[in-house]
Amino acid sequence: MKGSPVRKQYNDIKYIDRHTKERCAPLIGQKLHKLLEYAQTHTDFYSRFDSFELRDYPVMNKLSLIQNMERIRVAPEKIPGQKGEVHIQRTSGSTGVPLAIPQDTAKRQRRIAELKYYGKAVGFTTHEKLVHLRSWNKWQNKTSRQIRLENIIPFDISKFGPEELENLCRLLVEEKVVCIRGYATTISNLAAYVRNSPEKWVFPHLKIVIAGGEALYDDVRQMVKEYLHCEIISQYADEECGILAQERVPTKENDNPMYFNHAGYVFEILKLESDEPAEWGEVGRIVITDLHNYACPIIRYDCGDTCVLMPPDKYSKGYPVMAKLYGRRFDLTYSTDGKAVSPLTYGRILKNYDIISQWQFVQLQEKKYELRLTLKSEPAGQMADLAAGLRNILGQDAELEIKEVRDIPVLSSGKRKPVMNEWKKN
Repeated sequence: MKGSPVRKQYNDIKYIDRHTKERCAPLIGQKLHKLLEYAQTHTDFYSRFDSFELRDYPVMNKLSLIQNMERIRVAPEKIPGQKGEVHIQRTSGSTGVPLAIPQDTAKRQRRIAELKYYGKAVGFTTHEKLVHLRSWNKWQNKTSRQIRLENIIPFDISKFGPEELENLCRLLVEEKVVCIRGYATTISNLAAYVRNSPEKWVFPHLKIVIAGGEALYDDVRQMVKEYLHCEIISQYADEECGILAQERVPTKENDNPMYFNHAGYVFEILKLESDEPAEWGEVGRIVITDLHNYACPIIRYDCGDTCVLMPPDKYSKGYPVMAKLYGRRFDLTYSTDGKAVSPLTYGRILKNYDIISQWQFVQLQEKKYELRLTLKSEPAGQMADLAAGLRNILGQDAELEIKEVRDIPVLSSGKRKPVMNEWKKN
């Protein structure tokens, strides 16, 4: 009755995702040209530009978007097809800079289409029962009507102790939940609880776990497959734009590449210290141009995350692939000779020590590091072996202290940072 606006967006995503870069380049080029022309015409900030080459536009970050928001956002009456007010999408501010992005009706439909398409790609069909694990507040929480219509059950993880975990397990069984979506550390807590629980939990309807917001460590993959008895995939998304990249299933044990959502965004991977393109295999900044937000054109947005780009593989249709997602730029850690270390590297060492319950690795200075652990039992001489393994990665001249702590703090967003850099904060 409404002309199937979400279906049209879905089909567009499907077409571009399933065809080659060469075949889809003209279509993506048209989208980019249209967006840049629109931004030049309808925004004060971009009115001074007359180029259709992205390299001629400034790279923006959260702070510069906030400072220029009134000059970038477009009045609702000037947005094509917009009826009523635009939606305001707010970020959690877990990086210290909360951001509110206006999104027009078509962009909201696009986000729904992305959820449908990328869920279907890993075996989850929209409106199958899904539990969404996150910190829900009064502005974000779903109404009873939304829960019924969408079949999405919000589960608050602001407090996530044994009682909440038991309630979650019971909910998964009683509601016949098919999919869980949440942060990787939250999924880790759930899998560890099931593993250690005296009650033998079985979730017969659970098909897939979609983990986002953080790096997905190998031990979490293994625990989910062993104790939740389903597949788990890593999805890269942000609240400002939408789903940016995702793994494919079935996954391997290690080093699963992520495939970009080229149907919705233009991606640039730029060097850490300049706006030049990063080389293959080099850690670079992820810079995004959103092709579909006409309420607030997002052009060359440095979202703060980093990754390693590699040449196309046999599944990527000619596009480069994200070999490794490193996460926040300011959480990158470095070896003593200045090379960036993948967060997953630490996890692959620490997963071999069963006495470790939780961990957090922190770089304090150029060659000074601290590993914070919560332990299930006495280490019995294992720490020397662990330190040797870490020094093989960091350098033999690394000043490494292993410290036992009672708990690893959780951010207000519900995320727990396994890797931090307190040396390079700026």
